[in-house]
Amino acid sequence: MESIIVHPKNPMELVALKSVLKDMNIEFEKFHTKNNFHNKKTIQKITDRKEKKIDRTPKPKGL
Repeated sequence: MESIIVHPKNPMELVALKSVLKDMNIEFEKFHTKNNFHNKKTIQKITDRKEKKIDRTPKPKGL
């Protein structure tokens, strides 16, 4: 099946499109084209956290 990329002009059009797609049981994916720099920055932070393991000393119980 073919795919369609839609560019709504305002938030109202986006909400209307989403509701129509949901009513018709059509699958759709969310993809944010704006803030690519921010998305790359956020992904980098997440990967950095996963790579860096924080070793903490366990607290003694009962104190």
